[in-house]
Order: sequence, then C-alpha cells, then structure tokens
Amino acid sequence: MYKNAEYLLEKYVEEKDQDKFKILEKIYVPNAKVTFEIDTDTISFPTEILGNKNIAQVLSAEFNRKYDHVQTYYLSRSFPQINDFTISNQGWLVIMREKEDNSIRVGTGLYDWIFEKQVDGNLKISQHNISIGVMLCLPGLPFSFLNELQSKLPYP
Repeated sequence: MYKNAEYLLEKYVEEKDQDKFKILEKIYVPNAKVTFEIDTDTISFPTEILGNKNIAQVLSAEFNRKYDHVQTYYLSRSFPQINDFTISNQGWLVIMREKEDNSIRVGTGLYDWIFEKQVDGNLKISQHNISIGVMLCLPGLPFSFLNELQSKLPYP
C-alpha cells in the first residue's frame, strides 16, 4: 500500500487536509512521534505528539475544526531523501481559512521524516518534525481570493 516515501507523503497531505484522521493514523507506526519547531506566534501546536492516534487527532481532526479549505503543497516534487528511510528539509506551503473569523492563512516551513519498513514491505512514518517558519493571517479578504490562490498550484 505505502511502498515508497513519495506516495506516503502524498497520502499524508490528502488525509490531513481532508480530515480523514482514521486513515491518517494508519500511515504512522503506533509509537510514532511528531515534534514541532514554531517560529511564529500566529499558530500553535503542542511541542510533541506521541502515538499514531494522537497524531491523527491533532493534525487532522482538531486542526480541521479550526480551519477549513486546507490545502498543503510541497514546494518541490523532488523529495530531498538522505536515504531510503529519511527525508529532510522538505519545503511545504499551506493555504487555508480560519473558521472563527474567515481570515485566510498562508504558511510555510519544512518537514523532516523518518520511515520504518513494516513486515509486509510497506513504509510507515515513525518520526516527523514540522517546522513552521511563517504563518500569515490575512483578514478581510474574500473567499474568492483563497480559491484563486489554491487553483494556481498543483495539489498535493
């Protein structure tokens, strides 16, 4: 099912953005760990999340209660693979709307991933670091602006 890292990373974006947390939890090993490095005060996450179910809950279910029309994009389709089980400094961009005030959010940062090969040959995520460098809050813009931005980029 998840035989290569590129496919797994596409599934991560789709499941996280579309609030499919039950599927998202399946791409992480049960004892997976997600850590955060956040260089902005316009968004917050816990310092770390332990366990695939907790990860899926925070990154998908809770996140999608606060934001909608979430689309995350990889800034390069060439994943900077260190070896078969590690990808480092994968640039990303997210464009979304905050439900509370309808402000548009645009953020960027880096992902680092460590994968584990399972007995069945599939890869799963064992460690994931999310660095958020910028998270702009753009209040007062029409919803059409969000659609226009998202329509110009290949997803995921």
